[in-house]
Amino acid sequence: MDWKKFDKEIRSLAGRIDWKPDAVIGIVRGGVIPAMVLANSLKVKKFYIIKVRHVGEGRKVKGDFAPGVAGMKILLVEDMLETGKSLAAAKKYLEERGAEVKTACLYTMPRSEIRPDFSLKEVTNVVPFPWE
Repeated sequence: MDWKKFDKEIRSLAGRIDWKPDAVIGIVRGGVIPAMVLANSLKVKKFYIIKVRHVGEGRKVKGDFAPGVAGMKILLVEDMLETGKSLAAAKKYLEERGAEVKTACLYTMPRSEIRPDFSLKEVTNVVPFPWE
């Protein structure tokens, strides 16, 4: 995928989001650029990043991410869901801190353990993004 196709795809995804979040959070690394573009498209001023690390077969949020999310509506963004473990871990972490969380990604794979609230399409192969 080149930048032109990414721009087209992310604008299409933004058009599907019929919900107004208070903040957009991108999962490091792949979700950061899509999250920034979505925040701009949705005119959301608060933008954060969250790091998720591997712990055995699972995932865990790295560090103490808590910019006062209690009561906030958060759009949590990833570029693509292969297993969905990072998105699931970050979503759980934010919900445990009192946030209302909806999720978005460009593509999902059939084996993902979580289905996003907003996405473009399901794919069977990993999509290479221009920032990789």
